[in-house]
Parts: sequence; C-alpha cells; structure tokens
Amino acid sequence: MLRANQAVRLGLRAASRNPELSFGKALIDQGGSLLALLPAALAALLLAGAARRGDLLALLRGLRGVGWPVLGGVVTALAILATLAMIFWAGALPLLAADAELGRRPPPGNFVVLLSRGAARVLLAGALGWGLALSFNLACAAALLLAAPLCVLWPSASLFALTALLGASAVVGSILLDLLARLTLVRAAVFGEGAAAALGKAASLLASRLGACLVITVAFLFLEMIAATVAGMLTSLLSGPTFLDPRAELLALAPRAAVGLAAAAVFAWLEVGRMAALAALAADAEGLIDTAFVEPPPVAELVVEALPVENP
Repeated sequence: MLRANQAVRLGLRAASRNPELSFGKALIDQGGSLLALLPAALAALLLAGAARRGDLLALLRGLRGVGWPVLGGVVTALAILATLAMIFWAGALPLLAADAELGRRPPPGNFVVLLSRGAARVLLAGALGWGLALSFNLACAAALLLAAPLCVLWPSASLFALTALLGASAVVGSILLDLLARLTLVRAAVFGEGAAAALGKAASLLASRLGACLVITVAFLFLEMIAATVAGMLTSLLSGPTFLDPRAELLALAPRAAVGLAAAAVFAWLEVGRMAALAALAADAEGLIDTAFVEPPPVAELVVEALPVENP
C-alpha cells in the first residue's frame, strides 16, 4: 500500500518531470485572475470619468448602477477560470498518473488527445464535485451569518457551543469535500468513469485512505505557506525603500511583477504536485503502482557505490 509520504514524493517528482503542465496551470491561473479584475477595472474607469467631469449626480448614479454588473462579470470570469482548469486537468491528470505508474516521464504528444477524449466527462464530474463543495460552503456561511446576530441578541452557552460546532463542521467539511472533488476529477480523468461512478468511487477511496489524503493536503498546504511567506517577504523588501516615492514605486513595478509571476509558477507547480499525489493514491488503490520501486535506495548503498574501491 502506498504511504502518504510516498504519494507526496511521487507527486512532486511527476510535477518536476513535466514542467510544461505547471507552466500551463500558471498561465490559466494568471489569465483567470486578470479576467476577474477586468470588470472592476472598467467600472473604476467609468467612475473616474464621472468624477473628473465633476458631475456628482452621475457619480452617485454610477456607484449605484455598477455593483451588480461588476459582480456578474467577476462571477462569469471565475466560472470561465474553473471551466478552463477542469479542461486542463482532463489532459494533465492521466499524464501525471502515468508518470507515477511508470516512474518516468510519459511519451510526449498525448496531452491534446487525452483532453479531447475526456474534457466533457471531466467537466461534468468536476461540476458535480465542486458543486457539492460550493453548496456546502454557502449553506455553512448562511448558517453562521444567521447564528452571529443570535449570539449577540440572545447569548447563551448552548447557542455559543452550537455556533462553534457549526464553524468547526464548516472547516472540516470544506476540507473533506475539497478532497472529494479532487478525487472525483482524478477518477473521471484517469480511469474514464462517469460523473456518478467517479463520485461514488472517490468517496470510497476517501473513506478508506482518509489519513493519507489529509497528510497530502497538510503537506502541500505547508509548502504553499512557505512559498507565500517568501513571496510576501520579497514584495515587502521591494516596497520598503520606495514608500511615498512615486518614481521609485514606478520602477518597483517590474520586480514586483517578476516576484508575482515566480510565485504563480511555484504555486502552480505545487498544485500539479498535489493532484499528481492524489492520482498516485488512486492508481495504487487499483493496484497499478509497485511500491517496491517507490522508495529511494538506502544512503549506505549510495555511499558504497560512490567509493573508489574495486570489487574483489
């Protein structure tokens, strides 16, 4: 049985051996982020034009009228980003699973073929999995918003305990449903299962390997926190000397953009590694991975082989 640390190692190894997948995921993430910012930027330009003319009535009318269009544009951009991400995983996940099974980089030229064959199936499975996760999160958010004023108006120990239990359930449930959605994508993309079958087998895999799935999540979350800390530190170093200096701030835009792009590439690499680790876990459940070849050779053997001594 594949252990969690072995799955993490296989995931990082597969992401490193297939860097074009991380590059493509970074492009999708950055493009989706810019697309989501576009409605807000257009609304800001419209309001700036009204403010420059000194028309206070037009400015107030614009503030009242751009709210829902901007929100609709942002939601549409996020939906496009989610669709592109699921289409990307339709071609990337089989390659990552094959890398984990073969122990080497898969043959080139299969990404487009795999994507064309599994895009519709993965889209349906992803919509089912992420729809469940989103519905649960919205329900928990609504319940917490309802419970917060009740705790203020009618404070009681039982109400506080119920609210705390609801918050803890929201956190744990969101993590489990996120894992369920990811495993559903893996089952649909790698094994060619329909949405319902992929969801059922993903739930069975999550129940049987819950500890390993949680360890994989915590490991990659820790790595993402390290990457975010380093990126924030570099950005703060660039912002410190240029504070309140418009010309220096303008010159600092280029290195900040470079740090942002580098951080996006690292985050995409970690995301590809996480999905590859979950794909390796799913492949191991089907008996496709030989764990005898996963562990690295002992350090003693490496040292002995490196010694310049001839065998008798």
